[in-house]
Amino acid sequence: MNYRLFTSIITALLLIYGCKTARLPANITPITATITEEGFLNCFPSGTLLNKQTVWCEASAVLYDGKNLFFANDKDMPAGQSPVFMKTPATLSDSTNVPIYLTQSTFSAARKYEDFAQTPDGKFILLTTAFDRVKPGNHDWDGYNTILYWAKGDQHQPHVLAPDDTSRTSIVYRQKIAQLLASAEFPGTLPYFKVEGLAATDKQLLFGIREEGKSYESFTYRAKIISVSYRIEKNGYTERIRLADDWKIINDFVISKADSTLPKSLALSSLEYDPYRNLFWMITSLESNGQLDAYLWTITPNDLYANKPFTLLRNAQGQPLHTPGHKAEDLTFLDDHRLLLIADDDRARTTVGIQTRKPNQAAYFLVTVSSQKNHTSP
Repeated sequence: MNYRLFTSIITALLLIYGCKTARLPANITPITATITEEGFLNCFPSGTLLNKQTVWCEASAVLYDGKNLFFANDKDMPAGQSPVFMKTPATLSDSTNVPIYLTQSTFSAARKYEDFAQTPDGKFILLTTAFDRVKPGNHDWDGYNTILYWAKGDQHQPHVLAPDDTSRTSIVYRQKIAQLLASAEFPGTLPYFKVEGLAATDKQLLFGIREEGKSYESFTYRAKIISVSYRIEKNGYTERIRLADDWKIINDFVISKADSTLPKSLALSSLEYDPYRNLFWMITSLESNGQLDAYLWTITPNDLYANKPFTLLRNAQGQPLHTPGHKAEDLTFLDDHRLLLIADDDRARTTVGIQTRKPNQAAYFLVTVSSQKNHTSP
């Protein structure tokens, strides 16, 4: 082979390689994570009673707004307290620091909170209930079907997400979701479902469905994502979030197909958008025969909307990152490399190190994440 031909071939190969590497995705570095701290959060004073019964902290939602940590308990609280409360990151494990309770009647009227979300611009915070029950013929259980939101820093003036400004719940959206989730087995409308995930992009709200079926006693575990567009409606100094009528199922993730070695009863328990990496995160958890556990997953916006599978989060050794003995239910981003997970262990006397959980406590985990960032908007 002559020298000119040889150099031409080498040059062509380099150009081809350069073009290929230029097309590699920005997040080519695999995400790995490690649990770097765990402990117990004191949600309210020890010995708190409601109707003469001990109240347990079953923390199901958490969000950091850049200043305060917001938590939500999925159980009712006595007068003067609230299922929604605040602490600062510095006082997270400080048992002497009493949380700030959000005692507005709007917070107490909604029942069974499941997930927080924040718009990518940080302007609005949202909080959804489970939408898992309704009582035909009256409004006794309408509070289980509520989405609240407020402008950042204005948590003392929460609004109910609804087509108008007078509704006290978001019950109007329950039928929309039930019709969307209809199937051959349940044509027309799905009798029972449970929302446990909520995430926000700059244009849409995404809801994560954990359970679907005939009733709370007969259902199938799911990891299904539905979307609906929203807009900000301005009226003078007032801003309201309004939903469109374009509800869609965008992802129906089958966990067993993604990894057959994982427990069979895993289902979605949180959905969050990560503005640092332009990713969505999902927690799948289980509560079966006394076994509690949770696993974390990630997915790009393009793959999420294309109904592609999530990627299981692993540690540096390649093992799945999970929370054995605890049912992690929600996560929030403290900064670009730390996550905070909160656990809803129901009434189990779970342990962290040598500590045993008390009824007024909830387990938490700090997770350090190592990955390449991608700041492209979803």
